[in-house]
Amino acid sequence: MNRSNYPRRSGPLVPHNDVRFNVNINFTPNDWQVSPGESHSFLEDVRTAVLKYRTTSPTRFSVPIEVAQSQSQNLGRSDKFHGSFALWVGFYNFGSRPIFATCRFKSEKREGGRRLTDKVEVYGKRIGRYVPLEEFLEKMFPTFSEIPVGDDVMFQWWKSNGSAFNWPGLPTELKERIISFCMHRSQPRAPRRRPIKGAPEVTAQFGKWSALLGVSHQVRAISLRMCFVGSSDLLYDKGLCIDVKGHHAFKDCMRRLGKCFQMLEPGSLPSTDEMRRLADTYKTYPRIYPELSRYATFRHAIRKINFQLSFLDSMHFFKVTAGSFAQWFRNFKLDYGIFCQMPCLNEIRIQLPDARGSLSDGPCQWGPQLFYGEPFNCPRILHRLIYERVAEVLASYENVNMYGFMDEVEKESFYKLRSEERKKVRFTAEEIRELYRQDGGGVELEKSIIPGIQEDVVEESEGLVIQDAFWPPKCRCKVRCWKVLYPDTT
Repeated sequence: MNRSNYPRRSGPLVPHNDVRFNVNINFTPNDWQVSPGESHSFLEDVRTAVLKYRTTSPTRFSVPIEVAQSQSQNLGRSDKFHGSFALWVGFYNFGSRPIFATCRFKSEKREGGRRLTDKVEVYGKRIGRYVPLEEFLEKMFPTFSEIPVGDDVMFQWWKSNGSAFNWPGLPTELKERIISFCMHRSQPRAPRRRPIKGAPEVTAQFGKWSALLGVSHQVRAISLRMCFVGSSDLLYDKGLCIDVKGHHAFKDCMRRLGKCFQMLEPGSLPSTDEMRRLADTYKTYPRIYPELSRYATFRHAIRKINFQLSFLDSMHFFKVTAGSFAQWFRNFKLDYGIFCQMPCLNEIRIQLPDARGSLSDGPCQWGPQLFYGEPFNCPRILHRLIYERVAEVLASYENVNMYGFMDEVEKESFYKLRSEERKKVRFTAEEIRELYRQDGGGVELEKSIIPGIQEDVVEESEGLVIQDAFWPPKCRCKVRCWKVLYPDTT
């Protein structure tokens, strides 16, 4: 026989027992089968029972089982059932030799004699007695539970069983474990050139499971809570942490997170003018109006922030006032007041501007000249202006850390200043919350009064810029800054 026209195998042979299929193949009738049009009606009951057995688990469903009536039994399609009725049936799959067995309805003793039930039992030569159909199929068509089924099999099995999964009936702890398993297996998204809709700071934690956020309010609430709080079982175990570098990146991140509502319960998406006013109120003053938390956005759930700004942006962000710098303030600039809009914030990590970076002024920068010119540039005094202001304006925040000091002396100076400023704080955050609870939520307002967030618009004068001798600061340190930063230079 010429085999040159047969296709060659491109890979190693796979053992038959390790192969899983999920497609039902109906073979054409052969010599031993009765045609479907002439088969007894009881065969449909057997076929239904076999399908019911297969849909009990994905592993059973992965093994196809076909049934057909044998021609060795002379039985018409319309023959009636009686006490000794039995049908000679062949069980097979994928061209294997059929396993012949006698099938009948199981009879049970009841009052007045024995009566037939709707359960099918099978008599096979290998077993030697009548057994339930499930037991017969388990022995004749074994499954391999150690081999996981594929996604296609799971989909076909779920589609065939025709039952609805009772997800609402599961305990909340079990739902959290299921969602945690999905997020645990999720891999970080690969970098893309095309922008991702929404807030990638949140959706990146879900990877391919980001569709969980659209299943239901309960699933969304559980998923976002795990994303915001974090867990040791997840890749992002610290919760919702923001790590940005640069003023524009920081501002864009806050804008994105502030536009996405958490929507943890029905009616939390503003749809009327009054609801929008309430949402804007909570967006700006979440600590004052905690009862409006249903309008929370992703930005309200931030736990930690780590950021680094340039020298000029840092002085704008923390509103440094030394040397008439305040005349350069502008309302459109993002500043430290954004932290007040994060009620869950528990740590702020500030990276001081890089003293070894580019120490030069821009041609059109919005501020005074900061750098005197080498070798008289003084990043030390600029650092000092920044961290002194940080110690003052962030005194009410419990966990504030700063990095990037030029030496240990500057670091000790910052934490000493911060300790002194902390002692001046009249109320801690916890004391304010306790006072709010004791006072029943504040002063009751009239129904016609709606909390607003409109700020007084302060006109910015376009007068002449005041020049003073402070800028640019000249290095007068005992050991010049460039020598500290680059000790090997001559």
